[in-house]
Amino acid sequence: MWVVKASGETEKFSLNKIKRTCLKSGASRNLASKIAKEVESKAYSGISTKEILQMTLKLLGKHKPFIAARYDLKGSLFRMGPAGFAFERLIAEILKDNGFKTKLDTITKGFCVDHEIDIIATMKSRNYMIECKYHNLPGIYTGLREALYTYARFLDLKNGAKKGLCRKFEQPWLICNTRFSEDAVKYSKCAGLNLVGWDYPKKKGLRDLMEKNKLYPITMIRKLDRFSQEKLSMAGFVLIKDLTELSIKELHKITKIPVKRLKALVNEAERITNG
Repeated sequence: MWVVKASGETEKFSLNKIKRTCLKSGASRNLASKIAKEVESKAYSGISTKEILQMTLKLLGKHKPFIAARYDLKGSLFRMGPAGFAFERLIAEILKDNGFKTKLDTITKGFCVDHEIDIIATMKSRNYMIECKYHNLPGIYTGLREALYTYARFLDLKNGAKKGLCRKFEQPWLICNTRFSEDAVKYSKCAGLNLVGWDYPKKKGLRDLMEKNKLYPITMIRKLDRFSQEKLSMAGFVLIKDLTELSIKELHKITKIPVKRLKALVNEAERITNG
């Protein structure tokens, strides 16, 4: 039985893949096996990964709503909004959690031109230039063009640092919420450009970084409506855990979201984080 991915590519249906993802989301082995078998019984050759996801989420939601939310971690990134600024803030929070100091949207002089750097990450006096590439639809690869563009900017900043025009950058990073093309990976390995994608590098990709310390975006909350999302985003809330660290009274004062609505959001946030 073949499955059609968002990119249009096909792969064999994998029962174990559904099981593993359910387990990572917090489901028991029995529940993971039960759901995987039920999805398999309803699947057909040519089914899309999107339809498999929807079936799995529906089944998970019947048993454990908070597990269904975790299962849809990738989807929560696509719901962050078309502009991508919220994605940059999410990446900054993940970097902070890993010991970096961060600055967003900084204009820095290069040798030839000025550059707007998405994130400057600093650790032990070493600076890293980080370019964030956000896609709000699945199946879109970050390709060679983006890798070349990022490295060319780094070279201009490197030359600018030699002339004392800007700080020295140790390495450029390119971070995206989807996957990289083969050429982008090949070029980056050769040039020394650090790539971080949804599942790249293996066991150190964006999904792993978020799941490691439960750095989940607020868009993972399934009860989150657009009004609340905009209010939370304007107030600087990016991570679910941020909602659980303040009282309802404090959240209401900051966001102006109705108390009843906030209680429902915080309740789900706590279940996702602690469940």
